[in-house]
Formats: sequence, structure tokens, C-alpha cells
Amino acid sequence: MPELPDLEVMREVLAERVLDRPMLSARACRPDILKTVAPPLDALSGTAFRAVGRIGKHLILTVRDDLHVVVHLMVAGRLVLTGSHTKVTKATGFLVSFVDGEDLRLVENGSIKRANVHLVADPADVDRVARAGVEPLSDQFTAEFLAQRFAEERRQVKKAITDPSWIGGIGTAYADEILFAAKLSPIRYTNTLKKDELERLCVATREVLRAGIEATRARSKGSLVSDDARAAMRIYGRAGEPCPVCGDPIAEIRFAETRTFYCPHCQAGDKTIADRRSWLRR
Repeated sequence: MPELPDLEVMREVLAERVLDRPMLSARACRPDILKTVAPPLDALSGTAFRAVGRIGKHLILTVRDDLHVVVHLMVAGRLVLTGSHTKVTKATGFLVSFVDGEDLRLVENGSIKRANVHLVADPADVDRVARAGVEPLSDQFTAEFLAQRFAEERRQVKKAITDPSWIGGIGTAYADEILFAAKLSPIRYTNTLKKDELERLCVATREVLRAGIEATRARSKGSLVSDDARAAMRIYGRAGEPCPVCGDPIAEIRFAETRTFYCPHCQAGDKTIADRRSWLRR
């Protein structure tokens, strides 16, 4: 799933490549991808995108103050720019055709298609945007904010920092990287974190996400799609490989489609976390 660094680079590329280009038309190629009925898609014809923003994991393409396209790529969605003459495949869920003969297409491979698009007068008309948590690279994201937020509910820290209504844009991959950098177990309860641990978590979040943006930007080279998006990660996807800090093997926990990677020595006091359903469900 694209996370904040991936989406921030997409936002930059879109801002460079789609702004001020008149649109010929827009089309939902998969009926259930468009979650709104008003304004109609015809409202985009003859207009142009004026700005591209991001809130959490949502990309927001603004036409004017009262017209916005809000896109959530979910797990497998990606955006591509291609010639309008190129065949529209079954993987294409939504597309915008520009007058100059190029399309911006939302492509989603695989049998499960969850990406969604909203055409709205205000981005806050999308419920998940309205309920979006604090942006982790904003001034509002502080150790004090974490202390207040974490005191409200007893939760495992990984689930807390990936809750989009608490903190925006962090998914399972970057959560693992952040918790590794902060030297925190993914199953620590938030209300047990001490002041110095909250400060470490705050610093690690900023550093990991900023590094992720730089690495993604370098790989993308101006393209909307970058290859090997997790290549620069230190522990995510590296089960069995030596920890880059202590050399012990990275461990993995699996449940359904969720995977968590951590270092038993650096994060869990040399203990292996049991791979059981209970803590993942709580």
C-alpha cells in the first residue's frame, strides 16, 4: 500500500505534470470506484487541475475551490500517465483524458480492487478526510501530542501509529521502520510509554518518513511509479536477515494480510513475540 513518502512524491510529480492541462473528459471504468454522484464527472470537462494536495493517504486534485477529485489508492492502486490511444485494460478503474492526448489513469492489478475516487465540492465531504489525524511531518506532531493521544486509549503502539484518525499516512511498512528506529516493540501499549520513549518515537517518525521521501524521490526520477519501493528499508520485508544494528536475525509476525517485522534484541529485550491472533486483534 502506498504510504506517506510514496504519496508525497506522487503529489510532487502530479504537480509537475498535470496542472493547467485542460481536461477533455473523465470516466469511471469500474462502476464501484466512484463513490459520489454529485457533482457529476462531466463537471471536469473543459477544466484543469490547479493544485495537488495530500491529506493522510488521500491525494487531492483541485480544480477550483468548490471542485476536487479525491483519490485513495488503497493496497494495489497506482497512477500512470499514458497516451489516450493506449488500450484501456481491465486493471484501469478511473481515467481523466486531457485535451492534448494523454490520460491520467488509476490502475489496480489483482482480483481485489479497493481503490476509490470521490468528486466533491469540499475534500472534507469525504469522511476519512474529515476524520484524518495529525500529519506526522507537521508542527502539530510532537511528543506532547503523542502523550495526550496515547493516554486516551490502551492500544499496541503499531496499531496506534497506523490509525489514520490518529496519525495520517503511516502504514505497516513505515510503522515497522519507525518503531525499529525508535527501539520500541510493536506490541508495547501506548499508555506505558515514558517521556523519553515518546520523544524517540516522535524523532524517529520524522526522520524515517523524510528519508523515505528522499529515497522514493531518487528512485522515481520524475515518474509516478518507482520500482522496488521498499528497497531502502532497514527491516521491513527482511525476515531472517541480520539486523543492521546488532546483527541478530530480523523476526516476522504474520496475521492474514498483515506482516510485522522487528528485531527481538533491539526492540523486544531479546524476546521473540508470539505470532498469535490475540494481540493483532486487540
